[in-house]
Amino acid sequence: MRSEHRPLILSLGLLALVACKKEETTEPTPTSPPPSGMQVVQSATDAGYTLELLSASGTLDVGYNDLQLRIKDGQGNAVSNATVSWLPLMTMEMGGNTHQHSCPYSALTATTSGPVGYQGHVVFNMASSAMGTWVITVTYDTGHGARQVDLPVNVTTSEGEFRKRYTSAVGTDGTTYLLAMIQPSAPTTGINTMVVGLYKRVSSMEFPVVDGYTIRVDPRMPGMGNHGAPGNVDLTQGTDGFYHGAVGFSMTGYWKINLVVEQNGSVLCGEPVTTGNEGSSVHFKVNF
Repeated sequence: MRSEHRPLILSLGLLALVACKKEETTEPTPTSPPPSGMQVVQSATDAGYTLELLSASGTLDVGYNDLQLRIKDGQGNAVSNATVSWLPLMTMEMGGNTHQHSCPYSALTATTSGPVGYQGHVVFNMASSAMGTWVITVTYDTGHGARQVDLPVNVTTSEGEFRKRYTSAVGTDGTTYLLAMIQPSAPTTGINTMVVGLYKRVSSMEFPVVDGYTIRVDPRMPGMGNHGAPGNVDLTQGTDGFYHGAVGFSMTGYWKINLVVEQNGSVLCGEPVTTGNEGSSVHFKVNF
């Protein structure tokens, strides 16, 4: 009886071995990590040059965006001696009328690290839609006269139920103020460095930095009794023009960062959190 079953046992063993080998060969290939560095958002060619607009993610969002611009000659070499400027412009069609507006943005300066190019930031104040589209017009001069190139870009919303990195409000002085959170970009439990850009609308094309104000910070956790956290430092303006301070998070989850903008102690926009007011109308949201 033992000799009769031996071939059957060997056959089953071989089948199991083959099945294991098949399973090994069909295992999914691990996903490659995303590429590091800046990624091209949009590009265009003009007069033998290639212009590339880049961001860390390859996308643009409403709010603060760190960007780079590279100019390459016909041989693919980066141009470092060009005079460069840009203008972000949204064109909107409303009721048969065309309206255009810009947003806060910095000047372009030479990159200080990485590939040769130019760097700056743009604070987009609206998302692209069927009603409105964004174009960044680049004016550059490599020594042969100024030229202009339009780079159409798509700007996606950065706001969701538990995420908000840009906000605006009309102040008690009638001025529209725009606030964009730069840091923390990846919040963690504990005390986080907080950096915010604060601007005001002067016209549809002018959004200068606001100087000398104070931004009060009060993080609360709406889903946990609206409790706060220690370690907050109100934001004041630094030499770079941005507002610097700190925000504390005592645990992971959804946090609403309530803000109050003040000038010389007078409240311009936002409301303090009290027993009768759970949050400010001016706020950011994070979830981690």
